[in-house]
Amino acid sequence: MNLSSLESIRKAVKEFLSKNWPLHALILNAGIFAPADKATTDGFEMTFGTNHLGHFYLTYLLLDKLRESAPSRVVLVSSRFHNYTEISPSMPIEEKLSCLVQPPDTTASTYKTYAYSKLCNVLFAFTLHELENKNGINTYVLHPGSMIGTRIWRNWGLFGTIANFLLKPFVKSLQQGAATTVYCAASPHVENESSQYYEDCWTSEKSLCVDLAHDKVLQNALWDKSIEFVTNFENKRQY
Repeated sequence: MNLSSLESIRKAVKEFLSKNWPLHALILNAGIFAPADKATTDGFEMTFGTNHLGHFYLTYLLLDKLRESAPSRVVLVSSRFHNYTEISPSMPIEEKLSCLVQPPDTTASTYKTYAYSKLCNVLFAFTLHELENKNGINTYVLHPGSMIGTRIWRNWGLFGTIANFLLKPFVKSLQQGAATTVYCAASPHVENESSQYYEDCWTSEKSLCVDLAHDKVLQNALWDKSIEFVTNFENKRQY
């Protein structure tokens, strides 16, 4: 499945649903950084289109199965980077939403573009909880920690290779980095929790951008815009 392609996601979900398997945990872990391509096949900015909209559409198509399989969990892998956007709480909602959907200066600020997409993950998680917790779906969002070996630097060429080597003694291994994700997806200790932010297998808001993460207006605006995008895609497929 290619999460930068809505058609690829649709086909993958169709194949999964045809097997009539239950779905008790959905882990949303795509995290492209500095992509070579600047736009998805559907015309969205690549980082937003993959890290957020691809996840959103996948979840959207699987909601009935998640409800049917309840209790179920949706785990979103965000990042501390979501703190480093240029959105301020005082900005008009239209400007905030525009930053998320089409990040400014995308060619000049790779880190900012990634940060916007990771903030989308947080906002999506909290909205999903509000809408679906009553249907037996728990939602978790987390910072996995800095790690190497995920190929997230693959488009940085020699610089990425050197950075991976130099940072290795100071960051988490893949196993350590995956621990919080697995904890949220499978641990019985959090089966009654939802809409929490996790780090190092603990609920923690120390790296959460609280003012933006709990902005209900922004949460709803991103949800509505995402629904608009995927609905437009589905309508176009009918013609």
